Amino acid sequence: MTASTLKPSTLPSATTSPLAWVRSRLFPNVRSGILTIVLAPLLVYAAYRAALFLFVNGRWEAVTRNLTLFMQGTYPRDQQWRIVAQIVVLALAFGIGAGTASAVRADVAKEAGLALPRQSPLSVIRRFWSLIAFVLLLLYFASTATPWLVVAGAVAAFLVGTLARFIPTSLRNLGWTLAALALVAGFQVVSGTVGYSWIVTAIVLAAGAWSTFKFENVEGRRALLYRALVAVAAWVVTYLAYTQLVYPGVGWDYWSGLHLTLWVSSLAIVLSFPLGLLLALARRSTLPVLRWLSTGFIELIRGVPLITLLFMGQYILGFMLPQGTNLSSISRAITAMTLFTAAYVAEIVRGGLQSIPYGQTEAALALGLPTGKMMRLIIVPQALRAVIPALVGQFISIFKDSSLLYILAINEFLGVRSLVHAQADFRAVAHAETLVFVAIGYWAFAYAMSKESQRLEVRLRAGRR
Repeated sequence: MTASTLKPSTLPSATTSPLAWVRSRLFPNVRSGILTIVLAPLLVYAAYRAALFLFVNGRWEAVTRNLTLFMQGTYPRDQQWRIVAQIVVLALAFGIGAGTASAVRADVAKEAGLALPRQSPLSVIRRFWSLIAFVLLLLYFASTATPWLVVAGAVAAFLVGTLARFIPTSLRNLGWTLAALALVAGFQVVSGTVGYSWIVTAIVLAAGAWSTFKFENVEGRRALLYRALVAVAAWVVTYLAYTQLVYPGVGWDYWSGLHLTLWVSSLAIVLSFPLGLLLALARRSTLPVLRWLSTGFIELIRGVPLITLLFMGQYILGFMLPQGTNLSSISRAITAMTLFTAAYVAEIVRGGLQSIPYGQTEAALALGLPTGKMMRLIIVPQALRAVIPALVGQFISIFKDSSLLYILAINEFLGVRSLVHAQADFRAVAHAETLVFVAIGYWAFAYAMSKESQRLEVRLRAGRR
């Protein structure tokens, strides 16, 4: 159907008057008009009562006087500089990632001969307006200049990180390596570099060296050998550097507040995705033992409530580990949340795999592609694209379910309220105000994840062939 076949009254007009807009949107027919007349007064009254609570009657002293407690809980006050440094380093990591992603899109557009429109600051605000509004709310409640300085430092670090878009095309993977290293450094600036923390950095550096230095001028297996030697050298250098760098941190038994909620949720999401993907592939495997084991794990975990797994992690997981292994309560909680989310991710991915026509598998096998390469290049990317909404929905769910840690006496974002209302001034007042503040925080992050999911669907043309 084209515009010429539509009735003139159905065509949108750029000069529509406000009265015409109200009539077309709110009173297009009798049924809609009745619903508008009935619901409009209720919505206006609800908005009036909400505004009265937020701006007139609300006792927000419980939030303003305990803003630091909500953000970082009982974290040692003499170590607060670590969290400030972490925020700045993570902002740098996101900036490097954004700059590298922008450069990659520009490279693809240039190869295709297309013009790449630049994102305006307004478009960025539209994408993350819920998080920006939450940060502004925190700054409004702040009683000192320190939060303003932290936000300014984070913004500056992000802008510096976006300069990664100027990295030469031949070294483009270096940008992703630097972003991953900054993420690891952002975690270790608080947790320290002792123990086995060097392994994560070594994996990032080795993978980055392998993908960045490709030795394209060298032919055959010699190029693979050189890349392997560079990766091994990066691994060894990292180990030697960490043996000399003794930097004790603050164990996350002392973490709490929103800081803990974000890290626990992020780690559970990051760890559960590859595990869930492997479980989904194993459930569709032709090997009976592998298929039975994965099916049993998925059905067992999906049949148990998350709170049950959290309690099992606290009281039973220790019996399944070697003697002398001492896992913190937060490590046990992350383990339980990861296993729980992985089971649901596996079923979501399995549904996406089943949506791919079998003819594509037959065509790939007819071309002589190995099974692993076929799954990696053809089947899995299409399956993941088809299940983006369900995956993000599960990640949002586990983010909100992190509030269950409060039942385990872990003072995450919601649990900090118990510390606030244990104070003499707020034992019997401001309970609604602190609940609203916590709800706004959860909503801001969940809404941002949902909007990014929708944007990713549009970019990848999810749901289209």
